[in-house]
Amino acid sequence: MSGVFITEEKETIIDNTKFYCFSIIYPNKSKLYLVENEQDYKKWVKAIRKVTGYCSLKENYDVKAKIGKGKFGLIRLGIHKQTGRQVAIKSMDKRQMTDKDLELVKMEIEILKIVQQPNIVQLYDVLETSDFIYISIKYLISNGILFRRRFVYLSRKKKI
Repeated sequence: MSGVFITEEKETIIDNTKFYCFSIIYPNKSKLYLVENEQDYKKWVKAIRKVTGYCSLKENYDVKAKIGKGKFGLIRLGIHKQTGRQVAIKSMDKRQMTDKDLELVKMEIEILKIVQQPNIVQLYDVLETSDFIYISIKYLISNGILFRRRFVYLSRKKKI
């Protein structure tokens, strides 16, 4: 269910009945759901998260200091909680992107998923919410300086 997200909402009381609330956000609309029983609510949220591929940035990473800035957001140092691996976390605000920008970012992500080569930044995780895309990539440092790898395509002239 790509492009579908779940958000937990505040509890609400209607006619003296307490409801546990969550919203499912689709690409062009969202729907609010109310559940009377907290255990059922937790089961629904867990099942929907599983189906939508939900993964929380803060559950998986300790997000640290800012180490850079990109066109759509910040790059922060992150520590993967299970492995202890240092990563660069690129956070991109989808609300600041045009449809074309979003399409290009998603194409870049798909290419990085396929390409595993030492001269290309290694992609570890992609986490997405309704407002942000987070990309976890290999953190490249030397003497405290983050190396930015840029790709230059050279055209070669054929010798006749």
